[in-house]
Amino acid sequence: MAESRRSVTKILLGVIAVAAVMLVVLATLAVRQQAASQVSSSQSSVAVAPKSTLPPSTQQQPPTQQPPTGGSDQPVAVNVVDHVIQMGLIQREYLTVAPKDIQPSEKLPIVVALHGLGVDRRGMLSAASWRQAVAQDRFLAVFPQGVANSWNVGPCCPPASLLAIDDLGFLDQVVAQVSAEPNADAQRLYLAGFSNGAIMAYYTACSRPGVYQAVAPIAGTNLTGCKPQQPISLFHQHADPDPVVPFNGMPTVAQTLSSATFPSVPISVAAWAAADGCPAQPAVTAETSGVERSVWQPCAAGTRVELVRVPGVGHNWPNKGTYKGLDELLAFFGI
Repeated sequence: MAESRRSVTKILLGVIAVAAVMLVVLATLAVRQQAASQVSSSQSSVAVAPKSTLPPSTQQQPPTQQPPTGGSDQPVAVNVVDHVIQMGLIQREYLTVAPKDIQPSEKLPIVVALHGLGVDRRGMLSAASWRQAVAQDRFLAVFPQGVANSWNVGPCCPPASLLAIDDLGFLDQVVAQVSAEPNADAQRLYLAGFSNGAIMAYYTACSRPGVYQAVAPIAGTNLTGCKPQQPISLFHQHADPDPVVPFNGMPTVAQTLSSATFPSVPISVAAWAAADGCPAQPAVTAETSGVERSVWQPCAAGTRVELVRVPGVGHNWPNKGTYKGLDELLAFFGI
């Protein structure tokens, strides 16, 4: 009997391990496919490192030459620069994208964007038309790098969660250094994230009250169930169906990577709206593309909570017909 139980246990552990690997592979393929569809074959612009006020403890890597995305026939006038932060024995990295023609007196808002599980900072950059948006809408985009392409949100996600990586501390340092740049406007600081990055975005917004002016999770959920310690605007975009992080919180293979159950997205967003002092019921509108918006307002301290359900795009950036996820996100931020 004991031998039989041990055999069953080994089989279950094997199934869980295989499922975890499959999830990472699927997530990586999904983002790469999204990126490939948006990368243009046109000539790329050469990035030149901007003047920096980073402290001596931070190393700045030479800028890299990046191709424009989004189908433009013209080079995108942005600087793409890698930065390194030493945190104890661990070397952490983040990427910045800035307009090439910043004026000395110009102050630009900051958008911190967190990648998903199994995808790095450059995959996040390529997943949407960030370069065009930075050049046209005039803001600084920041792409932090998670350890082994993962973020530690307690119950999820490995390997960062298993290693107890201090990702909150890392993001604090990234924000402090970017905010010290002469053209950065720290009073207009926003946070976004995709999948595991979206879960991290929820957790960070709860843990750092007053730091970010709004948070925009995509294809994730408020896994910890945290509530904002002070009102903060929330813009959540999510596909339905989503096979990795289900809109209604049904169990999937992704659950093997978490010690907590993925909660329903509508319930999570409604709980956030309640914490923000919003009305109990949202105003719901349906667009011709099938996109559905649920908006809670007015809320405390002038905040706003919005949930956008996008049908038929899977676990990807929410683009559907004329609906473009990045454009909507930036519009919500007032950029």
